[in-house]
Amino acid sequence: MTLFDFDRVPFSHYQRFTTLSMVRGQCGEHQCYLRYVAGGDERPSLGRLCKLEFLSEDGSELTPQFSLSPHRLDVELFADEQKRGDISFCIGNGEVLHLKGQRASVRFALEDSRYDYAFQHPSGEQCIVAAGENLRLTPFASKGNATVEGNWRRDHADNVALTFSGERFEGGIILHRRLCPDIAKTSFEDVQAASQQAFAEWHGKQHQSEAEKLATYLLWANTVPAEGTLTHPATYMSKNHMINIWSWDNAFSAIGLAGIDPELAFSQFAAIYEWQDNSGLLPDFVHDVGASFAFTKPPVHGWAISHILETYRGSFTSDQLVYLREKMERQLSYWLTHTRANPQELPSYFHGNDSGWDNASFFDHGGPVIGPDLPTFLCLTAKCIAQLHRKAEAPEVASKFDQISTDLRDLMIKQLWNGKTFEFRKSAQPELILPDTSLAQFMPLLLGSDLPREIAEKLLERFNSLGFLTEWGPATEHPQSTYYEADGYWRGPIWAPTTLLIFDGLCQQGEIRLAHELAKRFMRTCEASGMAENFDALTGDGLRDKAFAWTSAVYLRFQDVLSKAQLTPA
Repeated sequence: MTLFDFDRVPFSHYQRFTTLSMVRGQCGEHQCYLRYVAGGDERPSLGRLCKLEFLSEDGSELTPQFSLSPHRLDVELFADEQKRGDISFCIGNGEVLHLKGQRASVRFALEDSRYDYAFQHPSGEQCIVAAGENLRLTPFASKGNATVEGNWRRDHADNVALTFSGERFEGGIILHRRLCPDIAKTSFEDVQAASQQAFAEWHGKQHQSEAEKLATYLLWANTVPAEGTLTHPATYMSKNHMINIWSWDNAFSAIGLAGIDPELAFSQFAAIYEWQDNSGLLPDFVHDVGASFAFTKPPVHGWAISHILETYRGSFTSDQLVYLREKMERQLSYWLTHTRANPQELPSYFHGNDSGWDNASFFDHGGPVIGPDLPTFLCLTAKCIAQLHRKAEAPEVASKFDQISTDLRDLMIKQLWNGKTFEFRKSAQPELILPDTSLAQFMPLLLGSDLPREIAEKLLERFNSLGFLTEWGPATEHPQSTYYEADGYWRGPIWAPTTLLIFDGLCQQGEIRLAHELAKRFMRTCEASGMAENFDALTGDGLRDKAFAWTSAVYLRFQDVLSKAQLTPA
């Protein structure tokens, strides 16, 4: 099985919204669509514009076989098991889909919405208006024909479509919101060669395994431009369904990007931090038309920034570090001020979505919930802020944040440690016993030597004895739990971010061999099943979305760690 499976992995380009992918249309059919993945994932269309129909010279439908690479999508067309033609696509400068073909035609059938229409511009250019998507499509052809059709119905047209045809044809579609930009009509071969070179220069490696290439491609191709209210280029989780910028997802993407493109790694934080409320609250997600504060996300940013600074020294400029420090200080203030009644209480998550572990077993009775992961992340945020103040030669301010970290740690141990593990509690019902079967209980391992050794040893013993680490990686709910579900989102499947957090926690406790074994298992899972959203903890099968950025980022981080370990003498 090829990991570059177009049925699972969309075709797109760095800092583009233009995408070709296999999705379900209005009638439930799974087909290739031209999409424009702006505007967030709340829209039922998910940016669907046109269904692609591949036709023979006599107009009968042909069966496509897709072959995906980072710089082009090739389609061989068959009827009665005989090849009848082929068509290729690539994406160039701006939002332009280029294509060429022979002995067949391709019809882009607009998915109907109110007020769609087609018209001919006074200059002679034809144009399709996808009114529901607020987008215009202007075709051009240097060989063959590009024809637009549509049946006028009083105030709109239906059956609007654009067809490229001819014994040989070549051209493209310019996707734009306002006037059509003046884009040079570069040849297909030149466009795909430039795209190939751009991808190769971006990752900078001469040789890549298929899994490494896929992971690199997904970080590259899932990146969208700064546009509208999106202030920085940022990396979607996927261009399949998850077409937003989430507040903790992007911290993990930044770790994977830091070794390739430090400026883009910084942008992952800045795209979120630019939307920070005056209180310090971060949005749940942002996109090019706005942001949502219905939820927030866990404050992993301090841990992630420290991880990058320790691993890829010099990733961020002095000005960027000042920016990040100031944003983290406000973020820390939000959690310490607005999610607890007084300093003698631990901060809490109001909803599972706030924790990132949306439906985890410890949210089985709702929220707010107090648990060990939140104070751990806040301790690490305070430590990161202190580190940056020391770097700026402000030791007294640094000491203040060190004390915040110490106080939070002590409070967490006093209120949540039961002698075996860290508990989860519902703040309004502290006597209620919540499940202690989630992987989240081990997050305090990230505190390293700041966690008392006797507690760390008991946590490590519990992690090993309960069987959280399966053949494929660490399950988010231990497999013997009554709450375990094979495809239960945060109630069992293996996830990349939690795998990296557990990995780092083990490293912080000196458990390097176990950490490396965990990384190897997760990498084997990705190499067998691709960069899926999450994985069945017992079979390793990829679940949900199959083209995820943070999975790619963690795979590349582990590859970096293990390759350096092989070069280090024992």
